[in-house]
Amino acid sequence: MAGLSLLIGLKAVILLTFFVYLRSCGMTFLSLPFLHASLVAFLVSIASHPFTNLPLLLGKTSDGNFPFWAKILFGPFLVFIRVFVFLRRLKMREPVYTEIYEGLYVGGWPSSEKYLPSGDPSVLDCTCELPRMSFIPKSNYLCIATWDTRAPQPFDIESAVRWVCRKRAQKKPVYIHCAYGHGRSVCIMCAVLVAIGIAEDWKSAEKMIREKRPCIQMNSLHRKSLEEWSKCRLSPKSSDANLSSILGST
Repeated sequence: MAGLSLLIGLKAVILLTFFVYLRSCGMTFLSLPFLHASLVAFLVSIASHPFTNLPLLLGKTSDGNFPFWAKILFGPFLVFIRVFVFLRRLKMREPVYTEIYEGLYVGGWPSSEKYLPSGDPSVLDCTCELPRMSFIPKSNYLCIATWDTRAPQPFDIESAVRWVCRKRAQKKPVYIHCAYGHGRSVCIMCAVLVAIGIAEDWKSAEKMIREKRPCIQMNSLHRKSLEEWSKCRLSPKSSDANLSSILGST
């Protein structure tokens, strides 16, 4: 599952090639942005590899924003991702979000208010590369930062599930999103459906979600995390201890 790393790594090589070419033509000043973008892409390629898996590299804070230093350092990548999401959304023939169960929505990044479900929902953001937009209050927001095509860790899934359950107890709708609503957010939604008793297990939950949102694309990493999370929940008395052991081993 190193596809993201390979894609960004290829982008880094292409940008570096442009840098070398422009520099050889004597356009040193013009070549520098390509060098910067290439180095950033190499960093992202390494940090997003499954063996590294360091989503905090981009500096996204718990309130869903990027500090000034991150915008400067990783600006080329952050801009590229937003443009890529915008262009891919134009080609997609599916709704940005889908209601899976009463008051539970899963979908893509809400770049504007029209992409947010009605009812002032609480928002669970599974991305590390996209910001929280200003129309989403901090009090209604939680970020579980995860690379695209990667899976949230079992303890992150548990934190997300507990947060969603608290919001539902407050009678609030919840919107769980990643970039497109195909992988990371679906992984969390599977766990939520199990936790609230709508699905017997995560496999049943995945089938339930696929019936309403056919384009979901959970991969082996998502399923592995869900399986590990499920094992932590087999015995309510030992679940906290199991989660602690996972935290200690990661």
